[in-house]
Amino acid sequence: MKNFYDKLLLALALLFLASGAAFYFLKSGQAVGETRGSVSEGSSIAYEVIPAPDATAKSADWPEPEHQSSGPFWVYDIFTPPEIYLTKDGEFTAEPPQPPPPPTPFGVYLAEMERKPYRVQMQGFSGDRNKPEECVLFFFDEERQLRFFIREGEENAQAQVKVLDFVIERNVDAEAGEVTITSIATVLDQRTGEEVKLVDGTRLFEPETYFLFLSDQDPNVKVELSLEEIPEEGIEFSTTTGQFTLLEINLEESSVTVEKRGTEESEAETKTFFPRNSNETETEPEPPANEAEEVEDNASFPAFF
Repeated sequence: MKNFYDKLLLALALLFLASGAAFYFLKSGQAVGETRGSVSEGSSIAYEVIPAPDATAKSADWPEPEHQSSGPFWVYDIFTPPEIYLTKDGEFTAEPPQPPPPPTPFGVYLAEMERKPYRVQMQGFSGDRNKPEECVLFFFDEERQLRFFIREGEENAQAQVKVLDFVIERNVDAEAGEVTITSIATVLDQRTGEEVKLVDGTRLFEPETYFLFLSDQDPNVKVELSLEEIPEEGIEFSTTTGQFTLLEINLEESSVTVEKRGTEESEAETKTFFPRNSNETETEPEPPANEAEEVEDNASFPAFF
C-alpha cells in the first residue's frame, strides 16, 4: 500500500513539472514575438543622411637639423636615428670612437743568458762508502769533453787538478724517514792555485754570467753584459729604442727583469725576460680580462636611452 502512494506522489510531481515547463516555453515565445514586432514597426522611421567629409592631401615641411653643441650636423632619416656616442668627458658626439693605438714595443729582449760551467765537474764515485779514501772518483773535463778517474791524493796532469780530500756525508731526516748521501771532493785547481769544492750531482758554474740583449725594432742594437757578481743596484744601458735598467737577475730560473724608462709619450714599463731563440719575434701579450675597464676611460661608447 505504501508503494502505491509513493508512485502516486511521484506521478503528481512529474505532472506539475511538465505543466510548469510548458507554461515557461509558451510565455517565452510570446515575448520574442512582441519584441520582433516592435522592431519591425520602428523600421519605418526615416534617418537623416550625413555626407562624409572629403579627405584632403597635406604635405609636411620638416625643418633641417640644428647644429649640436657637442658635434657636427647629424644626417639621419626619420626612421633611422643616428648612433650617438658618449665621450669620456660626458659629451655627446656622432663621431665613432677611434680604436686605441697599438701598444708600443718594449724595444729589447734577452737573446742569451749564459753561465759558463767550471772546467771540471764531479759525476760520481765507486767503492766502499765507509772507506772514501779508497774510492775511485769520476770527473768530467768540460774543455776536452773527456771523462777521467782519480783517487784522493792523486792528480791529473791533462785536467790540471789534484784531489786534496774526499768525504761522504750521510744525513738522516728522522721526520721524513729519508737518508741522503752527499759526496764532496775538494780539488786543487793547478792553474789558479785555488781550492774548489765539487759536489756529486751538483753542477758548478763560474761566477761570471753573460747576457745579450737584442731588438726586433732595430737590428743594430746589441748590448752585451758580463757580470761576475749580481749587483745590488740596477745596471743601466741605452739603445736607440729607449733607456733601460737591469733590475733583477734570477740565476735559478734563468730570467732577468728589465725596466724601460718612461717618456712624454709613454709610461715606464717593466718586463721579465727568458732567453729566446733569434728566430723568435717579440709579441705583445693578450690584454687581461679587466683591461676593458681601463679602455673605457680612454674611449667613447654609444649612448643608449
